[in-house]
Amino acid sequence: MRTMKKRKNKQKYLHFSMWFILLSTFGVGGGILFLLFAVVPIEQWYVDRGWSQYKIDNIMKYYVIGWVVFGFLVSFLYYRYIVKMKRYKWAYTLVISSILLCCVSFYYFMNTGNGVIQGSQGEVEKGERFTFGPYPEENDLAALKEEGYDGVITLLNPTLPIEKPLLDKEKKNAKNVDIELHSIPMLPWVGNNSDSIKTVKQLIKQDDKKYYVHCYLGKHRVDVIKQVINQELDETYKVNFMQPTTFERGNLYHANKQNILFGPFPTDEEWFTRIKRAEVKEVVSLLRPNQTKWLDQEKHVTKEMQIQFTHIPISKNPSTQEIKKIGDELLSRKHKVFVHNFNDPVPIEKLHAYVSWGKFLSTTPNHERMRTIGARVIVGFSPTTSERNALVTSGIESFVSIDPKASATDLYKQALAISESKQLTYISVSDQATMNRLEKMVTGLLLGSINGRETLKNQTLTNGATIFLDRNMVIGPILSKEEYDSFALSNGVAQLILLYSPSVMSESNMQEVQTIAEQHSIPLQIIPMYPGYEEQLVPALNSENGLNYIMTAPDLIPHVNEFLGHF
Repeated sequence: MRTMKKRKNKQKYLHFSMWFILLSTFGVGGGILFLLFAVVPIEQWYVDRGWSQYKIDNIMKYYVIGWVVFGFLVSFLYYRYIVKMKRYKWAYTLVISSILLCCVSFYYFMNTGNGVIQGSQGEVEKGERFTFGPYPEENDLAALKEEGYDGVITLLNPTLPIEKPLLDKEKKNAKNVDIELHSIPMLPWVGNNSDSIKTVKQLIKQDDKKYYVHCYLGKHRVDVIKQVINQELDETYKVNFMQPTTFERGNLYHANKQNILFGPFPTDEEWFTRIKRAEVKEVVSLLRPNQTKWLDQEKHVTKEMQIQFTHIPISKNPSTQEIKKIGDELLSRKHKVFVHNFNDPVPIEKLHAYVSWGKFLSTTPNHERMRTIGARVIVGFSPTTSERNALVTSGIESFVSIDPKASATDLYKQALAISESKQLTYISVSDQATMNRLEKMVTGLLLGSINGRETLKNQTLTNGATIFLDRNMVIGPILSKEEYDSFALSNGVAQLILLYSPSVMSESNMQEVQTIAEQHSIPLQIIPMYPGYEEQLVPALNSENGLNYIMTAPDLIPHVNEFLGHF
């Protein structure tokens, strides 16, 4: 009897062990493969569609949860129909296969030299004292030692399960190579990084040693350290960053040479990728005092990021004087400022207009007869006498009537003239179609594309399809003569940027582009695609709040898209 009981207990222990080993090894091994060959490509597909990282993160967590559920389901079926039924040949075969799968997957993941990981890594950027890049293998550490580097600063965080084994491996490799390793853990999202930043400051100031600085991919955390070095040592290490103009809760606009940014309340991810990386020195919150949850959150975040925080609560329906007072205070700042409420665009548009044009419309009607654009321009039907008086009171300085037979070029020229003159204008039209066309043009010129993901993404043109990147940025092929009218003018393109490569485009073709753009009065910049052309492209894009259309030869579009995607 006792022998049978012992045998039963032993059998239960064996069954449990087999179930647990399969669950853990299949979960880890299969999970790694699922991450590399499913999650990573799917995430990239979402990125290519123009989704924000915050939205992607929220979606991707369901893939992870789904995998966990799938793992438990597989282990349950394994236990119920194989182990419990004492089909030991199959049971041992599956357990051993699962263990092998786990070992192979883990080895593959730890090898950062594989193509899947390398495709996501940032580029190595060399400087006089500091070089920045992705995770180094042992041969990379040996090469750094030979090149005269005194040490390595690793930002990998051991609290992240995916990074701890890599950090342990790096410590061992550094010891083998005999190169100094400084572990300064940072989180790739908003977290307790202040102590790590302080440690970096102390380390870089105490000597003039040469260091290689890296995180896992050599992107976001590395850029934070670049900023620290730039601030502490008055260096000019390039932070690969171009201001995104689309947030999860709304659009971002800039003024005063990008020293003033206007937008909604950032998500956790956006605080890091859009505010900290933009080297913002001060956050000005317009939240009302009763929005305590969000106020407490941003006070904590700005303190963590060592960014000055100022609270200037704005009324629910701010007066003209209140907008001007806040605007004047913003203009007095000598450093870069991010101004936000939660997600109400109206006060943000008024502040943006005041800071950009020195004036704004105090009332912004939006109904069937009138449509307001950026608190600066109204497009509508001919106003009545009382409406006209009310419009003047709201700030309208000029009334313009549009000829019903006006061409697209004439409409664009009129919209461009208003934008350049910075006059608060009422544009009077006689029909709905003209109102729609002008609204789209003026919006493009002043604010970029409001719904570009739906209207400008993968739009088929004669020489290829467009790629929508951001509120004010679209990449695509060189336009045909007709498409300057049907695409550039109709969407209110504020600036054409021609990336010109002599190897794929003749000088006569380039001159033709210049001629057509001039005929339609569309501002044009031509940037030759010689080495370093990016140094001209990024400032050109950052300088224009309206819609930028970057056009180049079809074969070069993927290259340009990849470059801009790195930002």
